[in-house]
Amino acid sequence: MKSLIIFKTNTGFSKRYAEMLSRRVVPSEIKDIRKVHLKDLRDCDHIFFIGPLRNNVILGLNKFLKFYEHIKDKNIYIIANGIEPYSEEKKENVIFANGLDLYHIRLYFVSGGIDISKMSPLKRKMFQVGIKMAAKKENIGEDLIKQRFETPIDLINSSNLDRVVEVYHRLNVISPTDGKEDK
Repeated sequence: MKSLIIFKTNTGFSKRYAEMLSRRVVPSEIKDIRKVHLKDLRDCDHIFFIGPLRNNVILGLNKFLKFYEHIKDKNIYIIANGIEPYSEEKKENVIFANGLDLYHIRLYFVSGGIDISKMSPLKRKMFQVGIKMAAKKENIGEDLIKQRFETPIDLINSSNLDRVVEVYHRLNVISPTDGKEDK
């Protein structure tokens, strides 16, 4: 069974997860969402999308979901990575913000990271504006927030993918023709 791992990244964290996942989901191919075409998806049984989570929106997911009508019979795994801790409320907010209640997919959250030095100049500037707004809203010194984010945060760990890989392996042993486990 062939698998395709698609990622959207701004600072490299999603790509690192894609590379880690490709070592555990074999055979698989990795593609940047900007280079994915419908023909890439047709021959796959399992399709993974990994993207950064920003304000409850999984970046790049809207582009990926444009293919949904053509891949809805596939096993689809959506992996959101970010630095905000997981909670059931967070999950509901992400489902709502991305319209995921309209799709038959599996949604997973993994710890990511943040490194503003790896952002494009425009994204870095937007982030800095966001810091100013957050500092004003929370009555916290802007310098304190800036100091926190000037040091890169890296929470990437292969074990964060364990649940996704476990489900993949369980689904991979089910024969697509009869739904029974292979012996």
